[in-house]
Amino acid sequence: MAKGAANFISFCSIPGVRNSTMLAPEKPSFILSQSSFHEQVGGCVGYVNYKSNSALKVTRRGFHAKQRKYSMPVSKVSQHKAASFQVGNLATLDFQRFCREGKVEAALDAMNEMEKNGVFVDSLDLIELLQICEDMKLLETGKRVFEHTMRSPSKPHIAAFNKFVEMYCKLGDTSCAKRVFEEMPKRNLDSWNKMLVGLAENGEGAEALRIFSMMKKDGVRPDEFTFVGVIMACRCVGAVEDGQEHFVSMSRDYGITPSMEHYVAIVDLLGKSKKITEAKELIANMPIEPSSRVWETLEKYSKAGPPGLKLSKKKKVMDMLVSNQKKASPEKSKAFKKLRSLSKEVKEAGYVPESRHVFHDLDHEAQEKTLLYHSERLAVAFGLINTPPGTTLRIMKNLRICVDCHNFIKILSSIEKREIIVRDIKRFHHFKDGKCSCRDYW
Repeated sequence: MAKGAANFISFCSIPGVRNSTMLAPEKPSFILSQSSFHEQVGGCVGYVNYKSNSALKVTRRGFHAKQRKYSMPVSKVSQHKAASFQVGNLATLDFQRFCREGKVEAALDAMNEMEKNGVFVDSLDLIELLQICEDMKLLETGKRVFEHTMRSPSKPHIAAFNKFVEMYCKLGDTSCAKRVFEEMPKRNLDSWNKMLVGLAENGEGAEALRIFSMMKKDGVRPDEFTFVGVIMACRCVGAVEDGQEHFVSMSRDYGITPSMEHYVAIVDLLGKSKKITEAKELIANMPIEPSSRVWETLEKYSKAGPPGLKLSKKKKVMDMLVSNQKKASPEKSKAFKKLRSLSKEVKEAGYVPESRHVFHDLDHEAQEKTLLYHSERLAVAFGLINTPPGTTLRIMKNLRICVDCHNFIKILSSIEKREIIVRDIKRFHHFKDGKCSCRDYW
């Protein structure tokens, strides 16, 4: 990676990771957690080989001769093996300590030391490390962990493979998740659920529904978690009637009582399809008291849009934007400059600012500038500056992406010839060639 890219990764407080050769040979990935970016831009053994019994002499005398011949080498190998295991066990203790402390690179070094001495990480420790990779958004590090796992002479428990699937999906790499899923020596219900839900969360509704069909053909009985993913998948593809049928089938065919999660999912499906009346009727007939999430989901679709915030003066907003840029470090200043340039390019490609969800008492110019400096756009601009052409950008956002940023990044992905993956509070958006995985349905 270029020098600028290395500086950028350091700037964003992302632990350095080495290149990986496992599973995903496509393109290098750039990961940015909005929480860190927010602070910077103001937004967001040897062994004995006995060939065969025929090598032993028939006579007792001959047999003992053979024994004496091989007794010393065996003794030496055993000592070496004991020493190796001692070093390996020490490395295991180091590995476990590094995991507890969240020191991923040190944990990987300990894994290397363990491997040299014929000791491999057990499944429980492996799952703990994968959770850390997931929490810290370390996709490439997770891939290196997978390499270690595949070199182990004894493959891990199925729960570890399931965790790999989940981690890849949570970090937006469904291609790797699908490869792990397809190559698993065996699967259980949790395997199917993690793959199905992970695909739905990444906007791959059709693929998630295909997994559901495969699951039933394999004779695996779905549970309540399965149907949450199925309804989510129906929402992704706009299959309202199918989603409603699955909701009914859940209790009718499988004896599963709908939980609050199922009601939230079905209300979300109906609301997105503009079937507000049906959603209200469903809520009115719920056998349990609707939770705040149910009402919030309905409210999201039953209003024209959020009211404008009460900032009466255009000057307040403009002064804040100017102040942020003046205080910016040289790196941040480059991001602001790049973003202004990108704005002109996307406008020429047909982008029209969607300003109805920003401050209503500002004029059009001020509204456009407010939209321009949304944190996800600044993150994308910074990534474009500091990574080689063709690198996949991964943006992690703790709020729902707005319509305008969605349109902006969608067009930008076509101009820059890049895949840009944005994970907001609701789902993944995979932008590529001017299109989004959600098909503008989120």
